[in-house]
Amino acid sequence: MAPVAAVRVRAKGTPDLDEIVLYSAPSAFFLWFVIAMGWLLNLLCPKIITTSAGVITRTGGILTSGACAWIFIFTLIYFLLALLYDLSLKKLILCTLVVSVVWLFAKYMEGLHHVAIIGPILNYFARLDPQFDPGTVSVICWLLFIPWVASLFEMGFNRRKKFSPNEITESHFGEGSELTDRMGLRFQTKYRDVLETLLGFGAGDVLAVDNQKRVIKRYENMVGLWFKWSNLDRILHQRETVLEDEEALEPRSDDK
Repeated sequence: MAPVAAVRVRAKGTPDLDEIVLYSAPSAFFLWFVIAMGWLLNLLCPKIITTSAGVITRTGGILTSGACAWIFIFTLIYFLLALLYDLSLKKLILCTLVVSVVWLFAKYMEGLHHVAIIGPILNYFARLDPQFDPGTVSVICWLLFIPWVASLFEMGFNRRKKFSPNEITESHFGEGSELTDRMGLRFQTKYRDVLETLLGFGAGDVLAVDNQKRVIKRYENMVGLWFKWSNLDRILHQRETVLEDEEALEPRSDDK
């Protein structure tokens, strides 16, 4: 399973400081959806059997070959839309409303005024009659599996972000680490693409903002951010508490 997030507790004599590790997902990580759907459809699709007489038949399967083909096609469309466009929740709702209005208007014109709009388009795609080829899809999935595994290594070695009350550590394999002091920074979440959020198991961006509301640092596509934000938000608010505790532990000049 892909590394999503890890929470650790560090003790250093002073009060324990929480640390949470998140991973920024590259675009290749989202290939898991296409790969998983392809292998799942291979199990649900009828098997192709060639008899001794050279006759090709399909047997078994829960779904028809045509249904599997259309499901895989829409899976690819979803994946491409996630990569090419940033659809926030507002944009997605707006696009859904526009498509729904156009669809209802077209059906109204066809039903009452007998003006063919949607029907010819649907009939055209139906006549194309795509069929699911298990062998071809299996080859595609195995080839896509290679960059997906590479994305996991990239996440582990180059896209690891460790958030603590005092600093943010970014690890870059072979190059070193980058430390960002949290002094004067506030943090916000932004889910700029609903499609990528779903593919990234609640993925989103973490924005480091200064007092002038300028974005100083952006951590994109943090996997599982939606589910880990409560822990991360608690850690990001610990700095003031830790500083107050340290000041309380310092000896006063009157006591010397």
